[in-house]
Formats: sequence, C-alpha cells, structure tokens
Amino acid sequence: MSKHKEQVYAVIRVDGFGDAATPVEDRISVKEVVSSLETAQAEVARLNQLNGPKGARYFWQTTRLIVD
Repeated sequence: MSKHKEQVYAVIRVDGFGDAATPVEDRISVKEVVSSLETAQAEVARLNQLNGPKGARYFWQTTRLIVD
C-alpha cells in the first residue's frame, strides 16, 4: 500500500510560556495545520500580536501529512 506524503505547516500555541508549574503537554496545542508556509507565517504573526499580551506564544513547525 503506497502512502502519499505532503509537507504542511502546523501553527502551535504555547500557553503560560515559562510556567514551570504546569506540565508542558498541558500548555501546548496545535491550533491548525495549513498547506502554505506563507499562510503559517502570517497566522503566527497575527496571533502573536493578538494574544501575545495575554501570555500565549505561537510558532509554526514544518510537518508531514500522510494520506493512505
């Protein structure tokens, strides 16, 4: 069975950046996955501006979507 692999970009949120009391897995979430690097970069910039003062930090990470 052949699998198709596609490069995509995950937009990731970290809540309470630097808060050592809360386990890291409870502070990180994937907000969305997009197919364009430009879209990921723009969304990260928008969200950091909007939610940065509230203690959230966003970044993007390259990943793969594997389709059976």
